[in-house]
Amino acid sequence: MIDAVMTVAYIMVIGVAVGAVAALLQKDLLRAVFLSGAESIALAFIFQALLAPDLGLTQAIVGTVLLPGIIILGIFKTRRKDEDD
Repeated sequence: MIDAVMTVAYIMVIGVAVGAVAALLQKDLLRAVFLSGAESIALAFIFQALLAPDLGLTQAIVGTVLLPGIIILGIFKTRRKDEDD
């Protein structure tokens, strides 16, 4: 049983690393934010697999909802608008 949990944890660690690199390589900011949120979900699953449910729930709420939401709001508030001259 413990071997299966650790195997899932290792797979999730690889998923977090791949998600972080993919988010860094994106040109589109919104796509990078969504990849970062997906990475946070994988990190929350890692915390759950390692028997830290309080950290898992906090990561799931903050990392997948609040932080991407604030970043998306900042992206939309700072976009330049083309002037029609």
